[in-house]
Amino acid sequence: MFTVGMIGTSSIAHEFAKALVLSNKFQVKAIYSRTYSQAEQFGQPYGADLFYDQLEDMLMTPEIEVVYIASPNSLHFEQTMEALNHGKHVIVEKPAFSNTKEWEAAFLLAEEKGLFLFEAARHLHDPNFKKVQAEIQQLPMIDGAILQFGKYSSRYDAVLQGEEPNIFSPHFSGGALMDLGVYSLYAALGWFGEPESGQYFYKPVATGVDGAGTVVLRYSTFDVILHVSKISNLLSKSEIHSGQFTLLLDGVSNTTKVEVHDGRTGEKSERALPVSEHFMLDEVNAFARVLSEPTETKEYEEWKEQSHTVHQWLEKLRKEAGIFFDADSNE
Repeated sequence: MFTVGMIGTSSIAHEFAKALVLSNKFQVKAIYSRTYSQAEQFGQPYGADLFYDQLEDMLMTPEIEVVYIASPNSLHFEQTMEALNHGKHVIVEKPAFSNTKEWEAAFLLAEEKGLFLFEAARHLHDPNFKKVQAEIQQLPMIDGAILQFGKYSSRYDAVLQGEEPNIFSPHFSGGALMDLGVYSLYAALGWFGEPESGQYFYKPVATGVDGAGTVVLRYSTFDVILHVSKISNLLSKSEIHSGQFTLLLDGVSNTTKVEVHDGRTGEKSERALPVSEHFMLDEVNAFARVLSEPTETKEYEEWKEQSHTVHQWLEKLRKEAGIFFDADSNE
């Protein structure tokens, strides 16, 4: 069982902690937060018994083997480098880093230290993510696809009141493409490969980042359209088109329904696989598998390659659209 120290006490950190406990492969040991009381309040329900308000103190704790990072995007790089330099494996929430330069520096350090660095792109490890990929390969051709992921952020109300929450701040590498578009990019690149070109059209919010937008990925014979929003709820399903066949998905981040519609007969068939008891359990088990077999790195190298490609496209799309972060000034 691997012992974990967690950075961050957000809702996604709570879900990850639940998955760690359910896996029986990790022990939630330590929590770091800006205040000791907040760390204690977060960690006690998951069995943690070490709490810190100084990150260095947690990283110096010898029994911590793995550090999970769920802080604002702009802090991922510095905290990852610190954890790696203290000899810890790292799991960092998506998007792992603000730009490709940070990605390359962090993964280079992990390799030099002989440590694993995982991006927590949870849907990549979902059996239905792979099921969709298999179903696409069975289609006679691809005419196009529309992938949608939009959810009204509880923090957008603060933006409307003149505030600048982290998730909507260029200082913290926020915005819709980074927060939600990363899921759709993983799906598009994983299912269809790299496009020939791409462009991002976005709706800015008062803080200067994208509140919503549309990505057009151009392939040789078809386009893939990604709709993303943090300022509205997108309720339509995602579709992949192939002549009279349509592959209909209930989502790209947590796919539970995969329907094949036959326009010739009007019939539809459900192809989705059963889901785990927690939506993050598959990725947690995948990380444990690699940590338990450190010489079997083929799977890990595939994840790294996918993550690198996604980061390249995230950076290309947002910069060509005119969205820049404080982290980019270090390049």
